Amino acid sequence: MSAVARRYYARGVQAIGSGELQIAVEQLQAAVDLAPAFGDARVAFAVALAKFGDAPRAANVVRTGLGRAVSPVGVAALWATLGDVLTLSGDFFGAEEAVRQAATHPDFAVRAAAGLARVYAKLGRYPDAVAQLKRAAAGSI
Repeated sequence: MSAVARRYYARGVQAIGSGELQIAVEQLQAAVDLAPAFGDARVAFAVALAKFGDAPRAANVVRTGLGRAVSPVGVAALWATLGDVLTLSGDFFGAEEAVRQAATHPDFAVRAAAGLARVYAKLGRYPDAVAQLKRAAAGSI
């Protein structure tokens, strides 16, 4: 991983934190362009794009990263992020599938349960949403 890509990533994350989304998008895109397998930068880039209002592009950034992820945790993080982005964009069935893929990694079980709760609530499946919230709150899946 290049030190330059890490600097772009750090600046992008800082810009997200301060609400400077245009700067965040630019910095994080540079990080991903320099290091396409840099999973954290790709997730942050997708988050910045989604916050900026470009959920379709954010979803494409994540989908592109799925084939480049270098670890099972990285793959799960990308699936979970894709679920969040698809929920934001209104593709609830796609989001459900993405979150289920993230749930296959034990470290993402709680986040996946919370994501499924959001999806089910959006779909009007309130009993299922409550069940997933209980699972997430209990921390045991």
